[in-house]
Amino acid sequence: MILCACRIIAFVCLTSPVYAQNTSATLLTEENQQKIELAVWKYAVDTPLLLKTIDWLRELTKHSPESTAIAELSRLQFMQAQLERNKNRRIQLFKNCVAVADRALALNAQDVRGLFWKAAAMGKMAEDSGIVNALRMIRPMENLLLKVVALDEKYENAGAHRALGRIYHKLPGFPISFGSDQKALMHLKRAHELFPRDVITRAFYAELLYDVGRKEEARKHADFVLATPIADEDALEFAEYVDIALGVINKTGGSKFTVGNN
Repeated sequence: MILCACRIIAFVCLTSPVYAQNTSATLLTEENQQKIELAVWKYAVDTPLLLKTIDWLRELTKHSPESTAIAELSRLQFMQAQLERNKNRRIQLFKNCVAVADRALALNAQDVRGLFWKAAAMGKMAEDSGIVNALRMIRPMENLLLKVVALDEKYENAGAHRALGRIYHKLPGFPISFGSDQKALMHLKRAHELFPRDVITRAFYAELLYDVGRKEEARKHADFVLATPIADEDALEFAEYVDIALGVINKTGGSKFTVGNN
């Protein structure tokens, strides 16, 4: 269950582009931010573009005091690590991601991007490193995500709310751990209020609602996920959420929808 919760954070953190924080930074001009967003969006289908963008941003931020720009490098490195098949290499890439996020946070401890992508990378490291690291990292990840909620709850389509909701849902409760369906409902409801068309939130919310006995509501959210068209660039990422929605659909009597219908 602990490893599952760590895995959750990593999936939750992959989402559609959202321009949310410090758009006035010198390095993060509109043109540069768009360049980053394009590499993030196409990371699963255009690895050369991602690596080229990482090299460009690494050089751009080499001597920079701008935490937001450095944190964006951490974000791109997270995407690179996601694509790595070798476990040891993947763990090292996520460690690099954390190190870059820490560099951003050393400049500004309240940097939302640094906090968020550090939590995401820690989740993936825990998933790959085993139960001992998972137990060690889960509380720090929660604290990082709670800081994101306090500072900018809309960042990455309310990604911190999504992650916290999923963690509280999937973790066992007291005395084993700190899972809580009540907290999960609070965070996923808020994520849905902020971004009602977000597929990831709707999938997680559907499964939670089903598990707490609110099956009709769960079905509506699951139907939404299946009816939402998915671009080729998002297919790898969204497969996980479609599977979650299909699970709810199957437990509530099947569906007339096929994946991607309007």
